[in-house]
Amino acid sequence: MHIRFFMLILLCAMGLFATEIKDSSSRKTELENRFSFVGIFLPHQSLRNSESLHKWPFFLTASPMGWNTSLRAQRDFGKWITPKASLNGDLFLFGLGIRSDLSFEFLHLLEVGVQGNVSTAINYGSVATFMGTYNPEKKDYDCDAFMTRFLLGVNYHATFSIPLMAFLPRTAWTKWILKAEASLNYLHYTGADDGDVWIVGTEIAANGYKWQYGATFVWPLPFAHFPMAMVSYGVQGIMHKSDYDTVYDPYDPEFKRIHVTPQIVIKLNENWAGMLMASVSRNRKYRNRYESNQELLQERTGHEWLLSAVTLVISRKF
Repeated sequence: MHIRFFMLILLCAMGLFATEIKDSSSRKTELENRFSFVGIFLPHQSLRNSESLHKWPFFLTASPMGWNTSLRAQRDFGKWITPKASLNGDLFLFGLGIRSDLSFEFLHLLEVGVQGNVSTAINYGSVATFMGTYNPEKKDYDCDAFMTRFLLGVNYHATFSIPLMAFLPRTAWTKWILKAEASLNYLHYTGADDGDVWIVGTEIAANGYKWQYGATFVWPLPFAHFPMAMVSYGVQGIMHKSDYDTVYDPYDPEFKRIHVTPQIVIKLNENWAGMLMASVSRNRKYRNRYESNQELLQERTGHEWLLSAVTLVISRKF
């Protein structure tokens, strides 16, 4: 059912693009290609999935990240409603994916939509596992080969924008916007049976529904090379504990993960741009320290706040 729904989203998005071509009035279309580079600082906590790096105090790396192609379109029907559609293709170091999104914006304040996506990932031996199904007997992942298994997803999302600048003195420093966000996401990994835990990219879950809500504070800045700063706050969890096998009960699949991510946008010129961000999250805590591929079978005793990563992404637009 969800696969058919993903195809419906794709067809609707393509239909909107076709309509755009026939009628150019009040429409906007944009085709963009970007090649990205990434620099990542990983503290010790984020290295426990690596068989060869799990004892390192930190890890710092920089490399090309990948290629993104996006096609976006929207049509304005006055100020009341704006249909939007997008098609995205990503080819990164850890895999590839395709996303299709169809949404409607009302009064430029409320946006509701649905997104379909399909992705697959690449494993790097003992260095990092990015795709596979967890094997409780081995206490490790059974890795799947690239393009042999896929993660399918359908995401229902809504965003309400509050222009705080309407209630503040008009200055270059007070163009603030607060965005309240909520989403419901269905995930299905083709290599897993019901109850199995899997990993694809950075996503660790079982087949089923996940929810998330939060807010993003957007602060436009009067600087040419640092035009915007943001802070996002989010809470996420699962809909049904029964999606997970009972062997994972001590792990507490219903644990609510919280993340806080400050970000600053960097603009070097018209073609070069980027973002610097730090990810701080509330994670499960255990009696002892374990490698992350063993944590799925441990008993959660509490929670702890950790710096997950500091990331700098620089991209070139073509």
